[in-house]
Amino acid sequence: MFFDSHCHLTDARLFADLENVLNRAESAQVTQILSIAVDLDDAQRILALCDERRVFASAGVHPASALEWNDASSAQLEMLAQNPHVVAIGECGLDTIYDDSHLEFPGATRARQAEVLEAQLEIAARLQLPVVIHNREADEDLLSILQNWREKLSGGVFHCFSSSPAIARRVLDLGFHLGFTGIVTFKNARELQEVAGMCPLERILIETDAPYLAPTPHRGQMNEPSFVPFVAAKIGELKGRSREEIGQITTNNARKLFGI
Repeated sequence: MFFDSHCHLTDARLFADLENVLNRAESAQVTQILSIAVDLDDAQRILALCDERRVFASAGVHPASALEWNDASSAQLEMLAQNPHVVAIGECGLDTIYDDSHLEFPGATRARQAEVLEAQLEIAARLQLPVVIHNREADEDLLSILQNWREKLSGGVFHCFSSSPAIARRVLDLGFHLGFTGIVTFKNARELQEVAGMCPLERILIETDAPYLAPTPHRGQMNEPSFVPFVAAKIGELKGRSREEIGQITTNNARKLFGI
């Protein structure tokens, strides 16, 4: 019924109670989960959790980990991506928080993040895997890069979409899906609710980004895949559809995009 298209099962907070997390997801009719890698070691850990039916993996390097990318990383990522449980490359992208201008969370320069992103896009294009895009306050730079890859990529998703309706239209024009998290359920998220309302149903994915961004009525708690139906319910409210209809539509969207 529901597909959580983006969570982090290997995060210590979820992993410590993983059996119960998965059981609660099943009880909430969350039948499939895509656990997203933040670096190449994390992708290996996720693969140990995968099965034929319920849990799938991505493989990639988050912009916060861009400084870890080295000469051997491309070959390692390509090897991981050929595992049949890996259905996407990412999450990869650009993030202004994790660059060298940020005092609290210093990281790679925007130029270095872009280099690491493009290396991953090249692998995704060659293997014809969709990409999971991370974007924090980098709309124009990301869209410029992705425009150059438009004819080579086999689609993807802007996860945890939080930009404006105008940016949403440009992302959709590039052929990407929009991933909506619990943020869309927040009372003050009117612009994001406008985006969800205008996004074509066939281009919507729902996700938790667990353990982050728990939806209303669990806001402030640790998030987990069993909460993704609350995202479906809010999108259903905005679209004039039932929670169950949105669950089935977004599950079909995710299965099609990720080749499941």
